Amino acid sequence: MGFLKKITKPISRFLDKIVPNEIKPALPYLSAMAPFMMSPTGIMGSTMMRRALMSGALNLGSQLAQEGSEGEFDPLSLAMASGIGALSAPGTPGVEIGGPGNMYGTPGTPSAQQFLMDKAAGMDPGWMRSGTEMLGTGAKYLTGAGETLRTDPFSKAGLKAAIVPASQGTADLAMITARQALDDFEDEALETGMGVNDDGRRIAIRSAMEAAGHLEDDILDALASLGLKQGGIVGLKHGGRIGAMGGGMMSVLPKGKEADYRGGGVIPVGSRERADDVPARLSKNEFVMTADAVRAAGGGSVNKGAKRMYNLMHNLEARV
Repeated sequence: MGFLKKITKPISRFLDKIVPNEIKPALPYLSAMAPFMMSPTGIMGSTMMRRALMSGALNLGSQLAQEGSEGEFDPLSLAMASGIGALSAPGTPGVEIGGPGNMYGTPGTPSAQQFLMDKAAGMDPGWMRSGTEMLGTGAKYLTGAGETLRTDPFSKAGLKAAIVPASQGTADLAMITARQALDDFEDEALETGMGVNDDGRRIAIRSAMEAAGHLEDDILDALASLGLKQGGIVGLKHGGRIGAMGGGMMSVLPKGKEADYRGGGVIPVGSRERADDVPARLSKNEFVMTADAVRAAGGGSVNKGAKRMYNLMHNLEARV
């Protein structure tokens, strides 16, 4: 991913500058709809390879154009978009020139359904043949959905056909929101010096996604994709301590669990200030500041106050 990021990062910064922020949330939906809405004779083309490349490029562009992408993208979303683009290839008929038996003419390109069914017909019975036939059936549905959306998008059949691209766009947007929330949280944690753990990441992602109106299933899928479900692996972009507590929003810690802040740190969990509902490990002669004191130290900002208190703590520790 490091080598790819050297290529995608400049593209991301360029797209971030030229694409208005107001339309960035719509890009996942537009890129998902493109293979279905664009004419087979236009930019998308009619061959499986061309449609896969164009669909993948549009999906990648929609991801890189998002605020704070810095060249990061979801390869699974890219692969899915490319696959849907390939399977929606309608193909083109051949054109004969002259009378019967004339060898000259323009050969056509097979549709995705025809290509896959022809491949399956030449295979021995087994799981490979069954899987290829299933892909052919899926291609039939996708090419039919594309035809419906291009000719009668506002009919009942058109609304039904829009389910696939709409679902893909929603899932992509949910993942983009989750990644942005995670990056913002970890950047803020790095700036303030506050401890970072998986519970704090979950809270930050869930809060951002709930504020954006994402459904619970999308939130859980995003957390799972980022390795933040129960027992998952936590990505440590800026370091931090790994925990394996339950997924979902942690307003307070589960019964029997403790927050380990023996080295100091801002408490990112709890139901509200002054609730005293976060069990934490402390040691003799340590001193804990109230949330109001932290806020006052930052001139009204908890984050700035935490940063100043971390600096004070480190400076005083260095003098012992």
